[in-house]
Amino acid sequence: MTNNDSGRSKTDRARNADTAEPAVTAALVSRRGAILAAVITAVVGLVGTVVVALINTGSQPVKGAAVPSASSPQEVTSAGEQENKPAEAVPEQVKIDADMGADLDEPRVTPVSTSGPNGDIDLHFDGNYLASNRSGLFYYYGTEQEAKAQCPKIVSEGKGKVPGPEVLFTGGQHCLRTSKGTAGWLSVNDVKIDGNSGYIVLNYKLFL
Repeated sequence: MTNNDSGRSKTDRARNADTAEPAVTAALVSRRGAILAAVITAVVGLVGTVVVALINTGSQPVKGAAVPSASSPQEVTSAGEQENKPAEAVPEQVKIDADMGADLDEPRVTPVSTSGPNGDIDLHFDGNYLASNRSGLFYYYGTEQEAKAQCPKIVSEGKGKVPGPEVLFTGGQHCLRTSKGTAGWLSVNDVKIDGNSGYIVLNYKLFL
């Protein structure tokens, strides 16, 4: 090999080396970029998964907690009607012993000793029979709830009037007209028939 050939070989190697180094560098940079991009993608995906899991956990009901159910319009309406519906009034009650009478028009009825249903005394019990002021008792066979509408009608029409003193039994019902003309309803809660020690316990309502 001549000196010229040797010089050319060195020059070629130097040129090849200069040419190879940028290519290698570029390849290394490209590879690092791909790795970095993959790492970033993986981190972003992991963060996204964690965020979604946290959102889902927050929106899920606690185990064992009651899940509120949506009420239908009909259920809401029914509940509103029940809340707005007034409660049925509880009947008043009075006990009338033998040879006692009661004025049901009074706010607080207190039976008094009397000989009959006279003056303001609406009902009188003699131990055996119940008598009313001015024949103010009427037969009634409906329910307590229906009495509010039925008894004023029965009293005004005068239908089914009890003709005289009445023998009572537990559960028996009557419509009533008081000495002041007020319509009412009464039911026998308890009764003891005895001329000397008898008594009656009446549930009653007046419809003003």
